[in-house]
Amino acid sequence: MTDHSGSFVEFKLTKIDAAVDQLDWAIRLFLDHNGYLAAITLAGAAEEILGRAVTDRAAFDLLKKKFAADLSMSEKIISQDHLNRAKNWLKHWDVHRDDEEVTLELDEEAIQYICRALANLAAHDGSMPSEGPRFARWLRENRPELWNE
Repeated sequence: MTDHSGSFVEFKLTKIDAAVDQLDWAIRLFLDHNGYLAAITLAGAAEEILGRAVTDRAAFDLLKKKFAADLSMSEKIISQDHLNRAKNWLKHWDVHRDDEEVTLELDEEAIQYICRALANLAAHDGSMPSEGPRFARWLRENRPELWNE
């Protein structure tokens, strides 16, 4: 990577550092720009990294197990057709055609991925990214039914 003067800039970072930065940008894009597609992709990446760090305490795994039990569906169907549908559709071509369309509630999906990534970070080390408090305020004010005190 180069800076504006053309000089190379090196960064040292951990996977957790990268995930926290991705999560902060997902929140900024969501709150400041209605950038739901990018927020889903960035928060989804952060969720995956942080989920690997917390293993069996990952929000995705807990939700997958709960929904599979509550809805009497396989965990694979829950994970691929519901919990990760938006992220996977945005990230992968698979056998899709260029004219294939999907109907998604992008704002709802972005909220879901951001919340799952935040939960994984909290499970990892109890921290919150710099944009976390702002997202929490927005959630309390705009989606109080999702806020659990």
